[in-house]
Amino acid sequence: MTVYRQHCPVATAAEVLGQSWTLLIVRELLHGSSRTGEIAEGVPGMSSALLARRLKQLADAGVVTRLASTGEVRYALTPAGRELAPVVEHLGYWGRRWMPPPGSGNLKPRLLLLDICRGIDPARLPRERVALHLRFSEVPPPRWWWLVLSPEGASSTESDPRLPTVARIDCTVSALAGVWLGHRTWREALAERAIRFDGTREAVRNAIGWLGRNRFADQPNSFPGKLSDEATV
Repeated sequence: MTVYRQHCPVATAAEVLGQSWTLLIVRELLHGSSRTGEIAEGVPGMSSALLARRLKQLADAGVVTRLASTGEVRYALTPAGRELAPVVEHLGYWGRRWMPPPGSGNLKPRLLLLDICRGIDPARLPRERVALHLRFSEVPPPRWWWLVLSPEGASSTESDPRLPTVARIDCTVSALAGVWLGHRTWREALAERAIRFDGTREAVRNAIGWLGRNRFADQPNSFPGKLSDEATV
């Protein structure tokens, strides 16, 4: 862990939170993940050893507590950890405003669909369990995914859930990410045929309403360019 040896609260907080992956672990815990496997799903590319080390560091700092369990170890944020919610939220808004759109190398179907499922409002979903079939054209297998939608929420799977499929979506991961993150509209993506629906007009309209957009999508994007003088400290 980096130690700055400064009295400044920003420095002491950065000693805990400035380590690689740490804020993403906090993000996953804020989303409700508690088991190591659930947290790992939201931080692909992070080794299990490093995840365990970061969780221990957060526990030692009083940000995370380890819950007693007879099965897999579970974690939860302490009051100090829960106070990081607006910090993580503001980082998301800042990143949406000042950072460039994600490059293709940073787009992963599993992680994108996990984010979409988290952002879907269950109150808007159909009363019966249904599926949306997605086919990604430019990624290595698995290229076929399904979103399972019900009043309990949304989830993604690589296996056919054997549910009524209301529509099929053919697209690239970048096109879907662009719409989800607000870099383009559904209307633009459909007009450019970057995203294509196979279904009735009503089904397409419903699917777009169910999927919606990321909560940061309405933040205006000020990229390209460096931070303006008025935005610097």
